[in-house]
Amino acid sequence: MKTLPKPDGSYHVGSVTHEITDASRASHVASHDLGRRIFVKFWYPASESAPHTGRRELLWEQLRGASDIPGFARLLLRPAMKVTTNSHHGAQYATNVGPARVLIYSHGLISFASENSMLMEHLASYGYVMLALQHLDQLAEFRALQHAQPKEQRQEQAALERRIKTTVREEGAALWRQYFAISSNTNRIVAARAVDVEHAVTVLGTLLEAIPGFDRVSPAELVGVVGLSLGGAVATEYAKRNAGVGCVVNFDGGIYGEQRDKPVSQRYLMLCSQESDGANALSLQTIDGIEITTKTISGTKHLNFHDIAAVYPMLRWLRVIGSASPIAVISERNRLTSDFVRRA
Repeated sequence: MKTLPKPDGSYHVGSVTHEITDASRASHVASHDLGRRIFVKFWYPASESAPHTGRRELLWEQLRGASDIPGFARLLLRPAMKVTTNSHHGAQYATNVGPARVLIYSHGLISFASENSMLMEHLASYGYVMLALQHLDQLAEFRALQHAQPKEQRQEQAALERRIKTTVREEGAALWRQYFAISSNTNRIVAARAVDVEHAVTVLGTLLEAIPGFDRVSPAELVGVVGLSLGGAVATEYAKRNAGVGCVVNFDGGIYGEQRDKPVSQRYLMLCSQESDGANALSLQTIDGIEITTKTISGTKHLNFHDIAAVYPMLRWLRVIGSASPIAVISERNRLTSDFVRRA
C-alpha cells in the first residue's frame, strides 16, 4: 500500500497536532510528579484549497522519535511511515461545514493517536472534527504498574486467561466479567484516561483554536466517544461518568474501569472480532430503552480493527489477524461507525 484509500465523504481532510498538560494531575497513575501530558491529533473537514496549501501527511509520521513507543515497535512500523495519507497538514478549516461536530478517539493500551487514520479521515470527510488523545507517559506508567503488581495477582490473571481460552462462549462471558474485575492495573489506566477525555472536553474551545481557520465563536458539540481495545473501555468509562455525550463506539474493547457495573445511558455500538464474540455479554449493560447495537465481523481477530491489518496484509498469513480481507474489514468498520454516529 502506497497511499491510503480515499475517504468517501465530500470534504477534504486537514490535520494538525497539539499538546496539552493537565497540571493538576500526576504525570501517570504510579507517579507523584505533577503534569499529565496529552498529545492531541486532529482530523477535520478542510477547505477546497487544502490540496494546494497543505502537504500530504505520511502515515503515522508522529512515531518518528516518539519516546513513549517501544523502539522495536517503531522499527516494525517504519515501512508504514512511507504510506501517503489523505490528510493535508495545516489546511484551513472548511467554512461551509456548520457547527463543529466533535468525536474523541482513544487508542489501545500502548499505542498512538493516529493508529486508525483511515477511520479518522473517513469521518472527517463527512464533516466531523476528530480528536485522538495519547497519554505521553503511557509506557512509563505501564512499566511502573507492572513492576509494582504483586506476583500473586499476575498469576491469578494468567490462570483466568487460560480458562477463558478453553471455555465455551456462554461460560466465557462470566469469566471475562471476573477478569475485568481483577485487572486492577488496567482499571486504573482506563479510569485515568477517561479523565484525560474529560480534561480535553473542558478545554475543547481552546483546543479547537489549533485548527487553522476554525471560528471559535461557532458552537462545538461533542457527538460521541470512540475507542479501540482499551480505548473502547476508556470511551465507555467516560460515557458512564458523563451523561451528556451522544453516543459510544467500542471496537473490540473489554469493560474495564472503575465504573464497570454502572449501565451506559447513551446509544452504543459494539463491534466485536470473531475471537472475542460474546466477551462483554454480561458486562455491558444499558439503562432501559437505550439502544445497544452489537455486531461481530466474521473471520476477524482483535488487530483487524487496527489500520495495521490493512497496511500489513501479510499479518493474515502469520495468523495475527483473521482470515477476512483486511481492507474489507476496515471499510466495514468505517461504514458502520459513520452510519451509527450520523444517527446521533
